[in-house]
Amino acid sequence: MAMSRFEYVKSFETTGVLDPAHWIVITLRCQNLDTISQVHKFQRPNDIRFHQVMEASAVSVMGEFKELVLGYGFSGEFNFVFAKNTTLYKRRGPKLLTNICSLMATTFVYTWSSYFESVTLNCLPVFKGIIHLFPDDQILRDYLTKEQLVCHQKNLYNTAIWSLVSTEGLMPQDAASALKGTSEGEQNEILFSKCNINYNNENPVFKKGTIAVRCKKQVPVTTPDGSVTQRNQSTIVTMQSDFNKDKFWTETFALQQPTKHNSKTSYVKAFEKNMELLPQTWLVVRIDGKGFHRFSEKHNFEKPNDIRSIELMNRAAYQVMNTYPDIVLSYGDSDEYSFIIHKDSKMMKRKENTIISSIVSLFAAKYVYDWQDVFVGVPLQYCPLFDARVVLYPNIKCLHDYLSWRQADCHINNMYNTCFWMLVQRGSYSRRRAEEKLCGTFSDDKRAILLTEFNLDYDQEEAIYRKGTTMIRRNPSEKEKNSGVSYLDDIVIEHTDLINDTFWEERHWLLSDKPRG
Repeated sequence: MAMSRFEYVKSFETTGVLDPAHWIVITLRCQNLDTISQVHKFQRPNDIRFHQVMEASAVSVMGEFKELVLGYGFSGEFNFVFAKNTTLYKRRGPKLLTNICSLMATTFVYTWSSYFESVTLNCLPVFKGIIHLFPDDQILRDYLTKEQLVCHQKNLYNTAIWSLVSTEGLMPQDAASALKGTSEGEQNEILFSKCNINYNNENPVFKKGTIAVRCKKQVPVTTPDGSVTQRNQSTIVTMQSDFNKDKFWTETFALQQPTKHNSKTSYVKAFEKNMELLPQTWLVVRIDGKGFHRFSEKHNFEKPNDIRSIELMNRAAYQVMNTYPDIVLSYGDSDEYSFIIHKDSKMMKRKENTIISSIVSLFAAKYVYDWQDVFVGVPLQYCPLFDARVVLYPNIKCLHDYLSWRQADCHINNMYNTCFWMLVQRGSYSRRRAEEKLCGTFSDDKRAILLTEFNLDYDQEEAIYRKGTTMIRRNPSEKEKNSGVSYLDDIVIEHTDLINDTFWEERHWLLSDKPRG
């Protein structure tokens, strides 16, 4: 392969395989919940519609991932528990986290209108993901017990604040001052004496949160001979229950090891996995669509390239780059995008899982949010998934070679796909026959096929297909616009050659300046 000299950059990738025989718990927290609630004027202290969106999204995630056996959520948070012995994706933490995170984000956007019927979604969710690894059943129980206690404490406090606001006419900050330093008992007394509210009668979904359990149920199935038989089918059941009670752990979700209620649960934070990435290294976050071959077939993407799909990917990438100023450059083609974060960046304290989950959730949410604007008249059949990883590169040469590798891959794939679909669409080849014809061919062979059989000069094809899309920060000292370049705020969108040194020599400010964050 002509560009094989760039392949070495793959050796910097790590798998992030999680220890075997441990419970894997993935926690997603909506980072911008306060902004979402303010923008959409949520009911206080709780908006049942938001709870329904979160619950529906979480149930959809559990429905997609059969290895998820238990879930628990409240407010803007949801915890997903994988079976202790799962081998899904061979237990690669970043892949598990980002697939779940992206699906939660896309489903959130997709289902919003079902519950907020007259409220347009104007602020996309960003989820911070955390991975916990628990070696035994007792720690799993202690963790979920702690989470449910946090749910109760936050809800009691918020109920007291907003009840004082509504009944006593206090400003929120004054109500918060009045509650400062109060105990749970005192907050209950304030609710009862001043607001005529018995907290015990409040909606249990807000007091206890939602538990989602995977269960088996018998369903009738008709066999080929016409007879009806009963078979087990997996289903997700939601409920409100108490994690601190033995009944849940013995009857609803039976554990193999004996457990007991433990009032001291703060220790579980030590089992959190969120590695701080090495300083003074360039961070590359690469997003890939999961199962996009099937997704493109289901939505009848045009072949060999669908400009609508590329536009949607570019919109999502622009949203990410515009949100996080420490991203100095983005490059994408087909169903993937790479985001380059400056080596001096302290973005999100350089926490690996926080960075990849935040970027992939915003990217995925924007993809679904803009779907109808780009794919006009094409209903979204199901929500797409994306996985993400972060790779560290020690110097600019490695970074250049990484981007050269991705652009070389774009060229190789696009040339093959262009030739393949010309043979199928205009040459009346079957797909199998087209594959056989192209098997073992080189770039020159494919160019010759395109030119001699279809009078198509590959080098005249649109650069967006041959070279992909590059987004960079505009040089702060240069205000003039160059021909052929489109400007969106301070982000420049180009379809240019990243392999030759010319690109970097003309844009020296990209990798030399401090990050803008």
